[in-house]
Amino acid sequence: MKRNALLLTMTIIFAWQGFSFADSSVDELIQKLEDKGILNHQEAAQLKDKASTKEQDSEQKTFKTLLPDWISGIKLTGDMRLRYQQQERDVHNFSATNAGNWDHDRGRVRARLNFEDQINDKFKFIFGIGTDGTGGNDGSGHSMYNFSRSNNYSFGGNGANTTSQPTGNFAKDFIVLNKAYGEYKPNADWKFIVGKMDNPIWEPSSVSGEKFLWDPNITPEGGAVQYEKKINDHITAFTTNSVFVLDDTGHSVLDTWMYDDQVGIKGNVTDKAYYKIAGTWQDITNQKHIIGGQRGNDLTNTTLVQTGSSATSTKCAPGYGTTLNGITNCYEYSYNAIVAAADFGLNDPFGEMLPSFVYIPQIGVRGEYIQNPDSHIASDQNKGWEMGGYMGNPALNGWGTWQVSADYRVLERNAEMDIFPDFDQYTGDTNIAGVRTELDIGLMKNVWMDFNFFSFHVYKPFVNNALGEYGGNSQITNAKGNEYLYQVDLNMKF
Repeated sequence: MKRNALLLTMTIIFAWQGFSFADSSVDELIQKLEDKGILNHQEAAQLKDKASTKEQDSEQKTFKTLLPDWISGIKLTGDMRLRYQQQERDVHNFSATNAGNWDHDRGRVRARLNFEDQINDKFKFIFGIGTDGTGGNDGSGHSMYNFSRSNNYSFGGNGANTTSQPTGNFAKDFIVLNKAYGEYKPNADWKFIVGKMDNPIWEPSSVSGEKFLWDPNITPEGGAVQYEKKINDHITAFTTNSVFVLDDTGHSVLDTWMYDDQVGIKGNVTDKAYYKIAGTWQDITNQKHIIGGQRGNDLTNTTLVQTGSSATSTKCAPGYGTTLNGITNCYEYSYNAIVAAADFGLNDPFGEMLPSFVYIPQIGVRGEYIQNPDSHIASDQNKGWEMGGYMGNPALNGWGTWQVSADYRVLERNAEMDIFPDFDQYTGDTNIAGVRTELDIGLMKNVWMDFNFFSFHVYKPFVNNALGEYGGNSQITNAKGNEYLYQVDLNMKF
């Protein structure tokens, strides 16, 4: 009899909840049944717990059904990096009256937040914001405004001294649009991308994202079409064709466009050996008349021509270029470059030959080569290359995961425009050579540390000529020497 009463009570309670009465009403009913002796204390407690669980499940289901599909499908990701950085550089004046060393220790933070929504089975939308990386100084007295190559905010205000940028005294940093683009994937092979996007051009990189010709923080603007097709068990072909807008001048015939066409193959040679190879043709229009260098009076910068009293060679287009010290600078050459890149490696290369405490999950080599045929003579310095290796885990996720890598890099003055290369290698200049080393150690899930060291110098110093092609003595304050950059990073992502 008592068992039947208990079953009847449970039926009434769950039916009662079907009419969406409050939890307190259910609890009161159970309490009255306990007071009348129909339920003992233990049975009453169990029923209250079951009723509460059912109510929570019902509320969650109701909440989900009220949300549109596009909201319930949003994926939130982000990362934050805390950095200590020490930068040292030899600085020398032409007259040798200002010779000395420049060094700068600073703390930095980079924070980025991304929203990703799979709107339907074919279309995805990605939107990202991040800290602003404007302002600062490159070590030789030149202000840096490298919006595209940094999301770092330096403690104390980036060293900026304008009303439009943080100026220290715990000033708040700005939040900027980092990316906003859509991806349309009609099938497994094709992908169409448009907007301000993550860089679709493949380039060999370290486990933390460090690259050579493209700074990892750059998010190009324009469109790209990607195609990938598995040919057999060992070969997958891929291609990326992109159109980027570098400068909207307000005059279509003068706008600067960048076209990148990349073709490559990747796959596994054996169960352990893998490879990825790609070739890229880069075509940039109108840059010799429109875009000036980031620091046009810098000895190590891309070759520039000038308009003004000292210039007798090619002029910049009227109203365009970068004006420094009363002289307008623009690029002398086009940068329709040829790029080749490769990555070869082995997974579990030593098998059981090594003891477990020295297990090496992966080992590999990578390299890259660039040549700009649009600078026509040998002295124009139109080549660049990187060669290096890596060892450790292919990804960092948890204690015990690690990777060490190192490479040697040379980037001659006119191989590439000076607005793209990795900003950590001699503040992104061209006409540089040096070594980059990196150690990455996983601390826990989604938390790891980087230890980076860059040692770079001017590759081929030049003598100023009569045309003032690279800038006259009156425009140049300092010549640069060797630079040493040390970085310790604490990374977090979700």
